[in-house]
Amino acid sequence: MPASAHSVAPLAASAPAKDRAATDRVGADRRDLLPRLQRLLSRGRVFTSPAQLAGYASDALGYKSYPPDAVVIPADAAELVEFMRGARDLGLPVMLRGAGTSLSGGPVAAQGGVIVHTSSLRHIREINRDGFWCEVESGVALNDLDAALKPLGMFYPPDPSSGPVCTLGGNVASNAGGAHCFRYGVTSHYVLGVEVVLLDGTVHRFGGPAGGRGRWREDWRRFMVGSEGTLGAFTRFWLRLLPLPEKVWTLRATYPDLRSIEAAIHALVAHPSFPAAIEMLDPRGVAMVEGSRMAAGLPRGSFMLLTEIDGPAALVDARVAAVSDILRRAGSDDVAFSDEEETRRRLWKARKAAGGLLGQLSPDFVVQDAVIPKGALAEILQLVYDEADAAGILAVNIFHAGDGNLHPNFVFNSRVPGELEKVERIGERLMRRVIAVGGTLSGEHGIGNDKAAYMPLVYGPDSMRLQWAVPAAFNPRHQLNPLKVFGERRFTG
Repeated sequence: MPASAHSVAPLAASAPAKDRAATDRVGADRRDLLPRLQRLLSRGRVFTSPAQLAGYASDALGYKSYPPDAVVIPADAAELVEFMRGARDLGLPVMLRGAGTSLSGGPVAAQGGVIVHTSSLRHIREINRDGFWCEVESGVALNDLDAALKPLGMFYPPDPSSGPVCTLGGNVASNAGGAHCFRYGVTSHYVLGVEVVLLDGTVHRFGGPAGGRGRWREDWRRFMVGSEGTLGAFTRFWLRLLPLPEKVWTLRATYPDLRSIEAAIHALVAHPSFPAAIEMLDPRGVAMVEGSRMAAGLPRGSFMLLTEIDGPAALVDARVAAVSDILRRAGSDDVAFSDEEETRRRLWKARKAAGGLLGQLSPDFVVQDAVIPKGALAEILQLVYDEADAAGILAVNIFHAGDGNLHPNFVFNSRVPGELEKVERIGERLMRRVIAVGGTLSGEHGIGNDKAAYMPLVYGPDSMRLQWAVPAAFNPRHQLNPLKVFGERRFTG
């Protein structure tokens, strides 16, 4: 049955985040939690004071707060294994967390419990130049891996905007994408193998340098990628690498309206140059960038399109004129392009920093992550603007236009009565329309607890039962990351 044909009851109005956290906490005895944790980890690796826990109460979706009961930071993979062996006896939820850049309410203690911070697992164990793969620990930051690969003439394609800080563990858990996913694909295309610690403390390798072949034959890694911390704790990965392209051209064009930039996007998608990236920034985003230190000389009041072609030098040099002509024919009289590294870096910095600049406008914002057919682009963007303007909420669109992965940002102040409720109502209407036009809930941010209530919009009861069976097989009591992905998936203690 198509998703749009499901009979779905109205979604329940959300309670305030702090009230939800208090309601859902497991009624376990926490009085002796500190000594129990100290028996599982080495000295100085357990934190329970309110000041120490404050930074772990939310992810990058900062307006929702869920204080954990404790945070532990295993010194290495062996200590993480020891912790997991004793975790079941704690009688509390366990959440895995990397850099905390999640935008879906993923690595937070929605039922209280213990957050396991994997920041110490940050070694690049091996880079294999002949086989084009690497072995890395889950706490390695994305840009640190790229910095190690570049001198060797290789790169790892997924590139979310939080690359300077986001960890590979979080990228795999949410199946992250990034600006260049239009051509190169998302994280799942590059994970050859996963080492994971299950809740009973057993260590399993699913895949490896040879994918599903070789010494490690179990190919369960597809369950692990995108599992959002519900199945086990990642310790390391084997990742596929690619050779650096010989030449790259970055092109930037501005447009006066939504329809003309949509025409440019469709033309680029259909062109045999097959761009590596097609990114869009709306006039509100352009104004925000140009009012900051990231200013790139963009005309205010315009939509910006950023695209890139790469490959053998002779090939991309021959194609750059045709691509720039596409941008002009769609209605731009302001097209610029460059193969000079500093100019390209400045343009990409403006695009990737745009999301972070939202914090200068208001204390809170929600970034949604819907994916739509590209033919519905103008319709859905207009819906975003109309709904937000009618509610008095500022909406800014910054997203991966090439593959239809929208990132509408709703800027608000959760301390103003009623504003959070307005944003949640806009989010529900947006998601209903996204599903109606053939889209889905997430392209790279994951479901977390922010979009769990929308899952019945996409999946019928039979499909939901089948999906529940996967985490239940690995984690029958749902102790790992409860209240994530499925709104009723609770740990009962």
